[in-house]
Amino acid sequence: MQSLRAQIKPHLALTLVNILLFNLVSISYFDYLPEGLNAFEWGYIAIATLGQMGLLAALVGLVSLPFSLIKSTVLRMLSTAAIFTAALVILYCDTQVFAQYRFHIQPVLIEMVLSGGIVEFSLANYLFAVMLVLLIFTLQLAAYWLILSRELTGLKTLGKYVSSVILLCMIATHVTHIWASANAVNSITNFSRFLPLFYPATANRLMLKYGLVNEAELAQQNRLKIDTSTNLAYPLSPVNYQPVTPPNILFIVIDSWRHDSFSAEITPNIWQYAQAGQIFKQHYSVGNATRAGIFGLFYGLPATYWQSFYRNHQSPLLMDRMLQLDYQMGIFSSAHLLKPEFDETVFVDVPNLRVRSKGETKPSRDIEITQEWLAWNKHKDPTRPAFSFLFYDSPHGYDFPEDYPHKFELQVPRMDYLSLSNDTDRLPILNRYNTSVHFNDSLIGKVLNQLKESGELANTLVVITGDHGQEINDNKLNFWGHNGNFTDAQIKVPFMMFGADLAPSVNQYFTDHMDLVPTLMQNYLGATGPVENYSAGYNLFKHDIDKRKWLILASYSDFALVNEDSILHVSAIQGGYQYMDRHNRPKEGKPDFKQVNQAYELMRRYLK
Repeated sequence: MQSLRAQIKPHLALTLVNILLFNLVSISYFDYLPEGLNAFEWGYIAIATLGQMGLLAALVGLVSLPFSLIKSTVLRMLSTAAIFTAALVILYCDTQVFAQYRFHIQPVLIEMVLSGGIVEFSLANYLFAVMLVLLIFTLQLAAYWLILSRELTGLKTLGKYVSSVILLCMIATHVTHIWASANAVNSITNFSRFLPLFYPATANRLMLKYGLVNEAELAQQNRLKIDTSTNLAYPLSPVNYQPVTPPNILFIVIDSWRHDSFSAEITPNIWQYAQAGQIFKQHYSVGNATRAGIFGLFYGLPATYWQSFYRNHQSPLLMDRMLQLDYQMGIFSSAHLLKPEFDETVFVDVPNLRVRSKGETKPSRDIEITQEWLAWNKHKDPTRPAFSFLFYDSPHGYDFPEDYPHKFELQVPRMDYLSLSNDTDRLPILNRYNTSVHFNDSLIGKVLNQLKESGELANTLVVITGDHGQEINDNKLNFWGHNGNFTDAQIKVPFMMFGADLAPSVNQYFTDHMDLVPTLMQNYLGATGPVENYSAGYNLFKHDIDKRKWLILASYSDFALVNEDSILHVSAIQGGYQYMDRHNRPKEGKPDFKQVNQAYELMRRYLK
């Protein structure tokens, strides 16, 4: 028994060291707290962090406890240090994910990384990761060795003090959160998203029983929660069609295309062709991520419906109608269609679907889909209408061929997210990004030139847009990329339509991706009856488009209601919200709950 205690005591000491390390690493999350917190809110943040980080480190200590009983000192040190190292590395990685996206490591993010073709890392990133692991592992071994070489007097007392502090912090955290949840105190409940695996308690029913609830605020917050368990009612009733002679339709989508990177200088080919068609200058995606943007473009619905449509493997009505009209399908995507699961949603009924490109890099895959489309278009059946989809990916990785001749200078040699901070000069990064967009424009120019030279452009409706934007620290809040907030930098995209005898115009209406489906269905594919039967969008060619006063947008985990001067950012699971201005800074006052209720009704319209 004496020997057993002698082995466990060093392990307890190492756990106490890691409780300190976990708390130190977690300080990174505080960089993204809202401004203007009062003393009570800071007190809650402090006790919640101490309790949660202490709990996580203690759980790692419990998992690694059996390894402290290994007789061999060397094996005991190596195995225990390895477990604590893995936990600290994961926590550090989570802080980096949170810095970019303001959410924690999620299964969907891991799946996307492991699936390949979505997230790519440079050799420098891998070397940094190896060095980080080795450094933390060395520190853990050194700490363990120092502990083993010292007399651990007073450790039992210290352990009791630390355990008591952690326990008291956890109790205080949960009691405070129970009160805050029952009274919709968002400054407290919103902190839950800042710490990993942090699920503070609620007891709204109990609080309601004793009259300790702000019922009006709580009811409004509960209405903001999304229920994805209900079956679909899509369309609301069968859609009727009149006979049509459908045109060819081509969607060209550029991943992560910023609205200000559509210009004669950055996209000369697209710019030239767009002047002969309709340009929509105030156009938005339906989200800040690929899954949301593509969903809205094809379904004409808010991306909050994604899970329901995915679980039902429900094809969009737009694709159903084109297949009914015997359209030839040419789907060419640089990134694969497996994550997000477009093969099980948007293109679930497309026969012989091309799900993956062969190229090793984003530029090579973009070149590949261009060449394949040119060959496909040249040999398609001229007696049948054709729908094709080209999805380019280079701007998503700020990438282009090394020998690409047109570069915007000065620019960074590569995109390294780990080196970015709020003080990083954004211009060299923007120049690299714009070079990648210019590269995609050169490929798209080949597609458009073939349509023009063959005479097909007169019978082809071309739609060019982005799936979402790409922030390059536009709001000086250290956001680099997308899926992090709902400001214009991440949700506003270029949008244009030309060909098929469209008259040229420049539109300043407040439009979004949901509007494309009713426009195609009513003007080109013969749909009759009310648009509301199958879409939440407006027909872009009708004047009622100016009725829109707000947008519903979604990320992988949250959704937002955006109007001309505010952003209501809502946790889709908890219903808690942040009310901010259009630059993602806290806004005084309360949201327009009339608009919120309208949005809520829309998000349930197509569910049974």
